[in-house]
Amino acid sequence: MVGESMALPDRPMPDRVALLLRDRILSGDLPPGTFLRVDRLGEEFGVSQTPVREALQSLRADDMVRALPRRGYVVAPMARADVADLFAVQAHLTGELAARAAATAGPEDLAALREHDAEVGRLVGVCEIGGDLAGNGLADVGLALAHAEHDFHAAVNRAAASRKLAWLAGCAERYLPPRFYTASAAWRSAMRRSHADLLEAVAAGHAEQARDAMARHVLDGRDLLLAHLDAIDFFAEKTPTP
Repeated sequence: MVGESMALPDRPMPDRVALLLRDRILSGDLPPGTFLRVDRLGEEFGVSQTPVREALQSLRADDMVRALPRRGYVVAPMARADVADLFAVQAHLTGELAARAAATAGPEDLAALREHDAEVGRLVGVCEIGGDLAGNGLADVGLALAHAEHDFHAAVNRAAASRKLAWLAGCAERYLPPRFYTASAAWRSAMRRSHADLLEAVAAGHAEQARDAMARHVLDGRDLLLAHLDAIDFFAEKTPTP
């Protein structure tokens, strides 16, 4: 995990720690009821306790962890419907942004989208050659793919020219675990199809097709994550243990 935290040099340390913890919580590695002790997390990430404490405060503001007086923090409960709701919001917001991008994108916007998509495709190819991201030393490639996918979506949002809507979509995106997805061959394959459909719709100026392609992309991720969380019994009631 230290290597992962150091792989985000453009972000302040508390943000790096918060990103890694969000991903571990939302992918089920840290299920509801898990205690998160500042000292132990600092040792694990190879950082001082100050950025860890700031990261946990950020997660507390997002209702992902709860503070227990004199005991530290604990991962907050999350219902299955909560996860589904988060994806429904994300699908609606990003679908609307994609529709607006299709209606307003110019040649430069389309060129930028294709450039970002090409980088995503390149990294997917590296992943496919290496196989399982977690088991073959390709953690950094998975992280790079997560960032490239984020950059692609950011380019869609810029083409939509709707700053406040894009900001709202970014808030919802914080609850999605990108590293979980990049490690999934099924998600990578579905993502490439969604990108192709979206690029075709934007190039043709077909707003509703772009909306459908983006929403399907998000909801494919929902189905994959919920199936995984169901399989590990993520939503069962648990008693917190230190």
